[in-house]
Amino acid sequence: MTKLKTDEFSDEIIQHNENVEQLGVDKIGKNGKLKIILDVELSTGKTRIKEKESMFPLGVKKEMHYDQFQPNMTQVYIVSSSGGILQGDTYTIDIILEKNALAHITTQGATRVYGMNVSNAIQQIHVSLEDSAYLEFIPDQIIPYKNSRFYQEINFKVHDNATLVYSEILSPGRIGMGEIFDYDICYLRTQAKNQQGELRFTDNTKIEPKKMNLQDFGLLDKKQILGTMYILTKNTHVEKIIQDLEKIKNDIETIVGWSTMTRDNGIIIRIIGNTTRDVFKLVYEVTKIVRKQILDSDFQEIRKT
Repeated sequence: MTKLKTDEFSDEIIQHNENVEQLGVDKIGKNGKLKIILDVELSTGKTRIKEKESMFPLGVKKEMHYDQFQPNMTQVYIVSSSGGILQGDTYTIDIILEKNALAHITTQGATRVYGMNVSNAIQQIHVSLEDSAYLEFIPDQIIPYKNSRFYQEINFKVHDNATLVYSEILSPGRIGMGEIFDYDICYLRTQAKNQQGELRFTDNTKIEPKKMNLQDFGLLDKKQILGTMYILTKNTHVEKIIQDLEKIKNDIETIVGWSTMTRDNGIIIRIIGNTTRDVFKLVYEVTKIVRKQILDSDFQEIRKT
């Protein structure tokens, strides 16, 4: 059984940290792990996967280079051979981009968090960007099933000269099955530091649908999909990105707002929408804006098929 420390995890998560009956928490398949290191291949200038380590059920497909606007950028799919995250599962993902690496990373499908009798599911993601690296990390949505308990902790280490675009989309549940806000808790904690260990931001989202009316005004305003984007970049780029955000905010189906980070070297964007399609549409529009500002090129959505 993986012991959880109270200074690292919410009390709401700790109280459900129990042994599960079906498969021991330390068995293969319960502790999925993935680590990838990407660097620039000197002979071609293309970003490649330099190293990868994985433990079932997590893995990664061979990288591809099909972006017509950024032919040196690698496209990477994180995959899971499991249908979803079960009670007692702990997944750990480490992503490292070395100097000047360019990458767009996504997932093969949604993160499905199954219902639980006991325990919880945990996902920890660590992302490190070295000098002048650029990463678009746009995973599919999180879908927490009825009676599920999910904790996600993300730690970014982003060089002051690097750029990160990360999005996080939370569905209310299996809408097609009539499950809307039937999960117990979804706790999302995100933190970023620079290369010297200086804090850039901390952001916590704790949603307990059975204890709060999420569709009251001020929470989701009767919408169902919650999205968050984090943009970390040089402060010289932030003002121009915000100017471009102002131009698109009235032409979209979602409600959107943003704030700059303490040292003006990043932006946190909140999105609420009626469908994941609407929210992803805005995510791609924002990514397009950032890429144009940082790389001076257009954005091509990654193919899922």
